[in-house]
Amino acid sequence: MASAPVRLTAATAPVVARVEWFHETVARDFCRVRERYGPFVLHLQPYQGPFPARPHPAERDRAFTAAEVRDLLRVQRQRQAPRGLEWLAETAPALRSACEEAGLVVREHPVLLIDPCETGPGPGEPGAGLGDSARAEAASVPVPPAGAQLLAPNDWRIEHAIAVAHVGFAYPGTDRGPEGRGSVAELLASGDLRREAAEAARRIHAGTRALALAETPEGPVATAQFNTLDDLAEVIAVATLPEARHRGHASAVLRTLIAEARDRRLRTMFLTAADEKVARIYEAVGFRRLATLLEAVEPGPERGT
Repeated sequence: MASAPVRLTAATAPVVARVEWFHETVARDFCRVRERYGPFVLHLQPYQGPFPARPHPAERDRAFTAAEVRDLLRVQRQRQAPRGLEWLAETAPALRSACEEAGLVVREHPVLLIDPCETGPGPGEPGAGLGDSARAEAASVPVPPAGAQLLAPNDWRIEHAIAVAHVGFAYPGTDRGPEGRGSVAELLASGDLRREAAEAARRIHAGTRALALAETPEGPVATAQFNTLDDLAEVIAVATLPEARHRGHASAVLRTLIAEARDRRLRTMFLTAADEKVARIYEAVGFRRLATLLEAVEPGPERGT
């Protein structure tokens, strides 16, 4: 059953608009070609991606038809572009039914935010940004172990952090498993991550990215990063090795990023959770619900986010 979009208020509507602007700007900057096709925008030939199509900002309030969505899918196949759409439910509420009528599966992903500079419980304390009942529940979450730190642009562990993210996302969800340091070692030995690590180092040096890594005596176990644009930061690539889950490492890297955002005087950090279960982890460190990201894709196995 589809969830209703989060009701916008005078306080949240401008933030949702800014988050949508962030998504659109990143897609434009990371793709060589951006084309309008009917009421949609195609993002093609990404430097790094992929980036699904999005509704054009001028068309969000209109009614959409299944024929328009099917026509978009046809063009995406011809252009060898990722097939489907992605948008915030609150900004184009009529698009979902058109996608479903066109045969796409629409998946919901909670979007959460935190103001790193807000008053009340510190960003690193359980319950920051939550209501009384949620704060009480978050207070029962154990304090995560020490060991999360930001990486400098010349830190050789950047490639290790990226390897941890790849392994974590290969096994989505929050369940523990046997996968861990061995899988990381195989990825590092392949050399396939060097270009991605070099790009991350470049962005860290430029000040548009921060990357946190949590380690144990056995090696790196969790990572997260954020990208900045204006006074916004999007948290991405939050991942823990399956063998190290449920030990507070994800909370540790998140709190490290929140502290860094506070030091930079960033007013809004936001992220997209894979599902409700993952969203509760973020709420426990102070994030609160803002909106819902909708991902309209062709039927098939659900991918990790």
